Amino acid sequence: MKEALSTTFTGMVTLLVAATLSAAIMGGFSMEIPEAPAVNPFDMALQAEAKGIETVSTGQMREMVESGSHLILDARESSAYDEAHIPTARSFSIHDFEEQFPVMLPMLSSGMPVVVYCTGPFCDDALRLIERLRETGFPNAVLYLDGMEGWE
Repeated sequence: MKEALSTTFTGMVTLLVAATLSAAIMGGFSMEIPEAPAVNPFDMALQAEAKGIETVSTGQMREMVESGSHLILDARESSAYDEAHIPTARSFSIHDFEEQFPVMLPMLSSGMPVVVYCTGPFCDDALRLIERLRETGFPNAVLYLDGMEGWE
C-alpha cells in the first residue's frame, strides 16, 4: 500500500511538472503580474466609513478652501499636483511619504484640521495617506472623496 501511494504521488508530481513546462513552452502560461483591480468609488466610501474616516462633499470642501479653516493635502504624485490642484492645497504624495513627512510635520502639528484628496473616487491615495497619518499620530484627517475630478 505504501509503495502504491509513493508511486501515485511521484506520477502526479511528474505529470504536474510536465504540464507546467508544456504550458510555458506553448505560451499558455504567463509570468506577468496582473493589474490591480479598479477601485470602486462605492467601495472607497465604505472603506472610509469602516475605518471611521469622515468624508466631505464638494460644497463642504469649497467652504474649507474659502475660509482657510483646514490644511488641505493633495495625496497624488507631485507631477499631478504641479499640473493642477485645489487652491491652498499642499502636495503630500503618499508615494513619497517618508521623505515628505518631516517637512509636513510642523504644519500637521499646528492643530489645524486636515482634509486629504487625490484624483477622485476611483483613487485610493488619499485614503492611504490618511491611514499613514493616523499611524504617525494624526488621527483627525477627513477625506474629500471626489478629489480633483469633483473639484473641476
